[in-house]
Amino acid sequence: MSLRIASTAAFSDWRRIWYAFAAIVVASFIAMLSSAPGWLLVLAGIIAYILFAVKSIQEPLFFGVTFLLLMETIPPLFFDQTGDTPVYVSFLLIPVGFAILIFRHRDLHPGRDPVGSGLVAFLAATAFSLPFAWWFSGVTVGAGSLSRWLLLAHTAFIYYLIRGGARFEITGCERWAFRLMLGAATLSAAYGIIDFVWPVPFPHPAADQFIWLGNVVLRRAQGVFYESSNFANFCGLFLVITSGALMTRKERLMGVARPALFLLVVVFSVAVVVAFSRSTWASVLVALFVFASVTGHVKVCRAAAIFLAFAAPLLVLWKFSPELWAYFLDARVGRLADIFADPNTATSGRFDTWTRVISIMGDNPQYLLFGIGYKSLAITRLFHKEIIVDNGYLSLLLETGVTGLAGFLVFSGKALKTFLCLSRTRDEALTFWSAALLSIWCGQLVQLLAVDAYTYWRNMAVFAALAAFTLNRAERSGSLQFNSEARSSRDTRQGRHA
Repeated sequence: MSLRIASTAAFSDWRRIWYAFAAIVVASFIAMLSSAPGWLLVLAGIIAYILFAVKSIQEPLFFGVTFLLLMETIPPLFFDQTGDTPVYVSFLLIPVGFAILIFRHRDLHPGRDPVGSGLVAFLAATAFSLPFAWWFSGVTVGAGSLSRWLLLAHTAFIYYLIRGGARFEITGCERWAFRLMLGAATLSAAYGIIDFVWPVPFPHPAADQFIWLGNVVLRRAQGVFYESSNFANFCGLFLVITSGALMTRKERLMGVARPALFLLVVVFSVAVVVAFSRSTWASVLVALFVFASVTGHVKVCRAAAIFLAFAAPLLVLWKFSPELWAYFLDARVGRLADIFADPNTATSGRFDTWTRVISIMGDNPQYLLFGIGYKSLAITRLFHKEIIVDNGYLSLLLETGVTGLAGFLVFSGKALKTFLCLSRTRDEALTFWSAALLSIWCGQLVQLLAVDAYTYWRNMAVFAALAAFTLNRAERSGSLQFNSEARSSRDTRQGRHA
């Protein structure tokens, strides 16, 4: 067994120092600000932040799970000082993350595994394009490209914490992680549905994604993501997992009773429907097909029940909102019938954009090595106006070059191969989660044909977290093997810190 115990004994002195510091701060502020009760709330927030930091340093997995829960439920914040630039809750937790790296770097040893090395390869390959955003488009676009890459890099940090903070025996934090994430995802999906039906009177920037119904204009469901495809992709991820658990009678792995899990499937399917994202439905259906093929334990009656759950929101739409039903049939589904006769209309204008991007690369082959800067097409004026490609592969090729696309394909290949192998083990839970992650990523590869799904960094972080938890389980069971050199090195460290 190569997993090592993340020792906490060395941090008992640090805890005493932090608690003493917190006590001094409390006493000082109460003495100075007793006449200003409003500042006591600020003091309470500071103390809570300090205690959170102490707990996170003691148990890095606690930080990772808390970050994921906040990421799923808290929308980006906008302030007058930052203008249209969103501030994510992760920014507020960065100091705690650095503290964990400083104080626990000797205890966090994730070792080497194919998925982790593939993720690093993807991030490194896309990072090569960052200087070219400054070179071709200027400082503003370059800074924007870097900030978007740093958001994607959260994926690697979460993966590192979960893999490096794992212990010999599964902890309560790790055991409850998915149930907490599922609960947060349910709240997020429910909020998106409610906001679509009864818009929440909370002003915020959002993507211009509307449904035109005569004299009525509705915004497609966006939830806390403020963008419908991102929201649908997020809900689709959990829809695949919950549906797969029901189809294979693995409800106990979710820690949720069967009726409640069936209700969650309905909630997530409703969320995807009101987001009106065709690519997400394609991704979900492909993922469930792959899941059924890999597991081989899907009963026909259960699969039929799942598809009835998928049909429930459509029936409600047909019964109570004929206008929305007509829009769904004509504008979302009906156009697909014209894919050969009028591909541009059928793809909502994407076909012409793809043709233009291919033409740009043909006229400027120098962009094909390192690209023009990660996630810069939407903000650069290099081509006179912004370009929304809505195709992950073409976006990667033009923005990050062959290098970035190759890095993504390396990551995808390693993830698919690893989880396919682990889905054939005898560990029931490991088999289920590996099959689920394999099918989800297959669905993502399909959805990339229509959206830049890899840029949905919060969804990518959720996938990376589930992958890390699954590989922790695989390593405990002996199903995941490192090379002999890495294993020997980690076992040596284990003996030194035990």
